[in-house]
Amino acid sequence: MIKLLTFDLDNTLWEIDPVIIEAEKAMRNWVQQHVPEAVALLEMDQLKGTYKRVLEQFPDVRNHPTNMRKKLLYEVFIQARLEHAHALEMSDKAFAVFYKGRNQITLFHQAEQILKTLSDQYPLIALTNGNANLEMIGIEGYFQAHFSSETEGKPKPHRAMFLRALSTLGVRPEQTIHIGDNPEEDIEAARVLGFHTIWFNENQRLPADRCQPSVEIHSLDQLPEAVHRIAALSLN
Repeated sequence: MIKLLTFDLDNTLWEIDPVIIEAEKAMRNWVQQHVPEAVALLEMDQLKGTYKRVLEQFPDVRNHPTNMRKKLLYEVFIQARLEHAHALEMSDKAFAVFYKGRNQITLFHQAEQILKTLSDQYPLIALTNGNANLEMIGIEGYFQAHFSSETEGKPKPHRAMFLRALSTLGVRPEQTIHIGDNPEEDIEAARVLGFHTIWFNENQRLPADRCQPSVEIHSLDQLPEAVHRIAALSLN
């Protein structure tokens, strides 16, 4: 019997790349207005070196997107010769601009209705390597819990998030379906733990042999039926 559905977020319930591009553009515009001397340091060729130095100095932020971006912005502002307190303040404010944009997403067609339908039948838990804010997006009411690389200290495909979801509701892997778009981080990571899996391979953009899901779907509107199929088989 299926007792839990776990969901990836980015590129499973919405497309993330255009969102990040717009969020970074908004952040850059803010920096241009408030710390114009730092704008050139946000160019990719400059930023790569800063990113490398931040990871060398603070390796733990690799799995914490929020702290990583704040540290990166702080270092940019320090390079622009802001004093420590001012650089810290500006990095927090610049991040807030980015984070607001990062959570201005457009759900895939029918995604919210699907979440409502499934949450009426099963508890849902979100598992993500990103730093999406379900409350800002407006879908927190569909989920019992939300775990991430930031809360668990390890990103998928590490087992930490998956095990946390199981322990939260006291269910077993074979009673759980994980739904996601990434063959390795979602489908194979969950499968080896004994989860049922649904691979959202949108429009068949990836080869079918990339992973071994319980069910593969190509549009999100196929998800409820896929869940029903697995649930029916799990009763046998």
